[in-house]
Amino acid sequence: MLSVAVVFAASPAGATAQWRRVHKAVHSKRTASATGGPLYKGALLEDADSGRVLMAYNADMVWPPASMAKMMLLLVAQEQINAGRFKPDEPVRISERSAHTGGSRVGLKEGDVYPLRELMKAALVKSANDAAVAVAEKIGGSVEAMVRMMNERARELGMTHTEYQTVDGLPPRPTHDADRTDAYDLAMVGRAIIRETNLLSWSGQQEMDFDNGVCMLRNTNHLIGHFEGCDGLKTGFTFQAGFNVTTTAKRGGMRLIAVILGAPSNTQRFAQAAKVMEWGFEQFTSVPLLKSGQPLPVQVQVSSGPLIQPVAASDLKVVVPKADASAVTLVYDVPPAINGPVTSGETLGRVLAQDQGQAMTEVMAISPVAFAAPQTGQGDGYNASAPPSDNPNQENQ
Repeated sequence: MLSVAVVFAASPAGATAQWRRVHKAVHSKRTASATGGPLYKGALLEDADSGRVLMAYNADMVWPPASMAKMMLLLVAQEQINAGRFKPDEPVRISERSAHTGGSRVGLKEGDVYPLRELMKAALVKSANDAAVAVAEKIGGSVEAMVRMMNERARELGMTHTEYQTVDGLPPRPTHDADRTDAYDLAMVGRAIIRETNLLSWSGQQEMDFDNGVCMLRNTNHLIGHFEGCDGLKTGFTFQAGFNVTTTAKRGGMRLIAVILGAPSNTQRFAQAAKVMEWGFEQFTSVPLLKSGQPLPVQVQVSSGPLIQPVAASDLKVVVPKADASAVTLVYDVPPAINGPVTSGETLGRVLAQDQGQAMTEVMAISPVAFAAPQTGQGDGYNASAPPSDNPNQENQ
């Protein structure tokens, strides 16, 4: 049984500063020691839930994403569908531009009509450039407008080293410059896909039929079906970029995401991605700490109101080295008293998970109930019960 220490925050400001330093600190601790002499230009391994960096090698190196640019294309497209602006079975008429797009193709012809989901599937599984252009024209109205949507979404996600010029990742032409990104940003868009879409149900298939059997889509990610737990995400290749892959796998309660940039061959990008992820599963474990709705061992006194026991807003778990699993601590950054009124689900504070004093991730502490002070007449008073003497917030401040 894992033991988890409980610590109450002495200073909310100190807890905030510590939490904001987590990404930089973890990066400095975890290096490419997992792989020895690397057969790639850059690599990254992260916990897919929290984004905690487990291994990094040239992860901030600016690099062309090649066809991994399609990850952002498909994220934006799926989010537009989720928002109700498009339907998966909406018809898409193939334009001349789409039909004449080069590189990897599914063989679309101008004037043909396909359901939107089939074109998205082809762009993801087979990395079809003609399908990617068709998706972009449907969702954005034009390729250029879709590129703007992709860059806007990248900025929203915090992808500070990414700039898209294309929707398909094809090399520079007189009409556009090269796309650019880095391993951190590729993992970031990968995590968004995992969190907000069901695209893994396609990227996790070795092959799928296209448009009711018109042709078969064979997955360009050769880890699918060959690496335990792997169900995504996307490959990319150009002569300038070399062989690249952003991939993910889940075993038990832990999902990892790995990025390999600039491998020398198709075989090596998958071999190195498998080596990095296997090391991650061997060295790290997922520690469940809180369940969504679980009462927290703190209380908050509402001015002229009751004591409220906050609950966790969502599940909280952390990925740590297996040797550190018993040393994880929880820090409760929750004030002992607040002014009312209070709405149900209102954030009252937060809970931070720490590994050896280093903050890793957090969950909000929310109110499970609502409270509004009753209306009182002149001369009337509202008597709230006093907080108990053993209020843990007061003892541990």
